[in-house]
Amino acid sequence: MTAQTTLTVSYTLSPPESTNSPPSLATKGAHAFVVEANKTANPGEYYAALQKSIAAAREKLGEELTAWRDAIGNGEAGKEKAAKAARAEDEDEDEDEQL
Repeated sequence: MTAQTTLTVSYTLSPPESTNSPPSLATKGAHAFVVEANKTANPGEYYAALQKSIAAAREKLGEELTAWRDAIGNGEAGKEKAAKAARAEDEDEDEDEQL
C-alpha cells in the first residue's frame, strides 16, 4: 500500500484592529488537497494530478483572501503607499552614496 500525497496550505492573517469583519471570516486557515495519483505512477499522471490540486488550492485561498480584502477595504492602502515611498527614498539615498 502506498501513502497518499497531500498538498497542505495554511495561513495566518493579522488584519488591522479597525477591521469590522463578519464572524464567518477566520484569521487562520488550513486546507489539505489530495493528489489523486501515486508518486510511483507515471510521472505525467502524477504531475497532472498535482497541478489539479494546486489549482484547487489557489481557488480556495483566492476565495477566502478575497473576502478578507473586501472586509478590510482601503484600510491598508495608506500603509502600502507609505512603504513604497520609503523604499523609493532608500533607493535614492543608495544612488547618492554611490556617486
